[in-house]
Amino acid sequence: MFLTVTAGQGHNSTSFALASYLETQGVNCTVLDTYKYLSKLIGDLVDVGYTSMARHSPKLHLLMYDKAEKASSSEKARKNYLPYTIAEASKSKMQKYIETKKPDVIICTHIFTAIIISQMRRDGVLDDKVPVFGIVTDFTLHPFWEDTEMDYYVVANELLLFEAQRKGIDADKLLPYGIPVKEEFSVDVPASEARTQLNLRDKTTLLLISSSVGFGNITDVLSDIDKVPMDFQTVIICGRNKRLSKKIINTPYNKDVIVVDYVDNMELYMDAADIIITKPGGLTVSEALTKRKPLIITDPIPGVETRNAYFLINNNLAVYAGKYSRICDVIMQLYSRPEKLSQMKQAQDAYGKKHSAKNTGDFIIQLIN
Repeated sequence: MFLTVTAGQGHNSTSFALASYLETQGVNCTVLDTYKYLSKLIGDLVDVGYTSMARHSPKLHLLMYDKAEKASSSEKARKNYLPYTIAEASKSKMQKYIETKKPDVIICTHIFTAIIISQMRRDGVLDDKVPVFGIVTDFTLHPFWEDTEMDYYVVANELLLFEAQRKGIDADKLLPYGIPVKEEFSVDVPASEARTQLNLRDKTTLLLISSSVGFGNITDVLSDIDKVPMDFQTVIICGRNKRLSKKIINTPYNKDVIVVDYVDNMELYMDAADIIITKPGGLTVSEALTKRKPLIITDPIPGVETRNAYFLINNNLAVYAGKYSRICDVIMQLYSRPEKLSQMKQAQDAYGKKHSAKNTGDFIIQLIN
């Protein structure tokens, strides 16, 4: 049983990626959008509120994240924090759901669901024989994970083990298998072949990935990319943002710009790319690292994505383009320094996590069997 919360799409995608692998191994899986099940109003407020805040009020998002980090270290503050209030109010309904489904294992892909399950464990209303996993979907430990009662914690990388232990999580509970992404990302297709399959020209390709919670001013980014004195094409994944697609299509560029809406084969687009440009969201970054492609990160949501960015930069896994480092300059710097590209690839070879869903799934199967 997967317990997720819709706040952006990363937590849901992680759930479905791992569930998809488990189902290939004969395991029946249920994925529950937990807050929307407990209360449609709360679920919608969290979903819309997160997306709206990330897009339009990033400073408020940072303020709330920093407040959560401070509350995380104080038992008194935790008790007054909204997710704990929701957990306390929803335990009974959640207990009935779990008793009806009778899961062999519970997997929490969002800290809010981990808080609910932990409250239930402390109150003795959850069968202790049912193992519980927490999957941390970023390159840092979000506030409150250290206060949860998981049997195991799947983290993005072994470089996060010290942080997790420093915050009080037992070493023997930590599984650095990586954030689970679809197994298809672990299968590499040569770039020229991927371009042929996608009906793209076989030339240097930049892949620009928009996210479900926005990406700053995409047209400004594309205009900046257009200044690079090289011959390449840019593929922009707009998702379900029809307004953005139309705006880009109606904007003239010197270079080829290919606009793509929602795709279910992102792995093939990453194979086709020479450079990937994206926000530092945990899931998309994990997918890109699995593909071992030069990675430029930009426009992080203040808070957790800022921490993701620091992790990636500090460990040579990506380079950053922002207010004081324009993306056209960063692209030229990368192509002017083959040794930097080599260092990035070496780091990705060392710390990128192929088969993250398989390795996590196999551990779960072995445990419940």
